[in-house]
Amino acid sequence: MMKKFIVMLLVLCAALLGGCSEQNNTNQPEKSDKVAAAQQKPAQNISFIVYRAAADGSEKLLPEKITLPANDKSLPENALIALVSTKPQDARMDDVVPIGTKVLSLKIDKNGTAYADFSKELAKKGQGSYGEMMLCYAITNTLTEFKEIKRVQILVEGKKVITLSGHMDIEDPLERNKTLL
Repeated sequence: MMKKFIVMLLVLCAALLGGCSEQNNTNQPEKSDKVAAAQQKPAQNISFIVYRAAADGSEKLLPEKITLPANDKSLPENALIALVSTKPQDARMDDVVPIGTKVLSLKIDKNGTAYADFSKELAKKGQGSYGEMMLCYAITNTLTEFKEIKRVQILVEGKKVITLSGHMDIEDPLERNKTLL
């Protein structure tokens, strides 16, 4: 009689435990459901304006809106990298950044001066005065789109330079040039 009681008790416990585990499984999503839900979340994007030279040769900088996936860099640094590494999407715009130029760093001090450091390719010899001016102000006007930046000091390989190709003095920080917009 005791054996029958123990067997019945074990069967009852097994039935109860089986029911509990079924109930828990139906309320919790499968791992694949969680992964699918995470993949359905829209990716975060960032947008900003970069300035490009007008392709018609007029002394104008045209705004181009760029949208990229969010990353760990600041908006101003993303804008600077996009200016240097992407080509204009609009035929009315021209790329004045010398091929191979890379952004080495961007630092912004408490007074609103951005220190934009580029690889040596930025200082291309033989670039005309128009190209040098449009390049310097494409950089400056792109960065001064951000309220925390008032001036831009262009650096090459971590050092101040007097000029990029002999036509424009950039030894001191440049301010936004509204006449080109």
